Amino acid sequence: MNVMTEIPSVSNTLASRALIVSLTIHQWSGRRFDRKISDEVNETHGAANDASRTTKSLVPKSALAGIQKIASAIRTEFNQRSLPWLDDGQRVIAAETYVAHAAWLNSERAKFDAAVQEFLVQYPTYVAEAETRLGAMFNTGDYPPAEEIHKKFGMEMRTQNAPDATDFRVSVSDAQAEQIRAEIEQTVNEATRRAVSDVYRRVRDVCERMVDRLNTYKPAQGKGERAEGVFKNSLVENVRDLIKVMPSLNITGDPELDKLAKQLETIARHDADVLRISTPIRQDTAAEAQKILDQMNAFVA
Repeated sequence: MNVMTEIPSVSNTLASRALIVSLTIHQWSGRRFDRKISDEVNETHGAANDASRTTKSLVPKSALAGIQKIASAIRTEFNQRSLPWLDDGQRVIAAETYVAHAAWLNSERAKFDAAVQEFLVQYPTYVAEAETRLGAMFNTGDYPPAEEIHKKFGMEMRTQNAPDATDFRVSVSDAQAEQIRAEIEQTVNEATRRAVSDVYRRVRDVCERMVDRLNTYKPAQGKGERAEGVFKNSLVENVRDLIKVMPSLNITGDPELDKLAKQLETIARHDADVLRISTPIRQDTAAEAQKILDQMNAFVA
């Protein structure tokens, strides 16, 4: 397997096969800087005006925990379904998987919106309780109406075509145009290599864990004894999750990545319970994972 094979006009290939996506999630922090209390603290301790800053939690930490948990899970899954692109937070996915990707995000957005609505229903109660909870730090002006708070929550995915060095419109000389094309091609080529390397890094990581866990596991030998090196069900589930998103990650349409996904299926066909019980299956699975890992080590530092 040669994952570093040169692809003629990488930007041209990506323009027809990939999409650049970015996810933005807005949340109300529920916190506010209190200048009056900060000044009092600094003055009391004989400190400079900017020595310390007091930030108030306007609502209990638990009030926003549900929203924050959902947002974090969405961000994590979004990153798993995509690959890094450049250094500005953008990601890249295979264009053919966009519809499924957007459908997934719409489903997750519904969960996020439901959690926000639940918070907004309780918001008046949090405000009413704040005077007691904050004491002298309470300030009615810190609490805008619920409809204003609602505007501080949101989620959006922006999508754009991958850059194509052969398609840009600007009035420049032929020499300048060629230089611009070369710069675009170089930038896209480097970003593509980093993105593809991320796929192989993920494969390496799940295989490394599987080889390590399966080879160090020792089942209990007798009554009252405990197994050593016990592994969780996630050992297999993580591999299966990676297999599911591999189509989204194959941004260059590389058949080798499709073959790799098939190889991963061989180490994910048995549940963790089966691997714990059957020594032959456990050993065979570890050996298959090692074969894949040996391939990855040649391409991932």
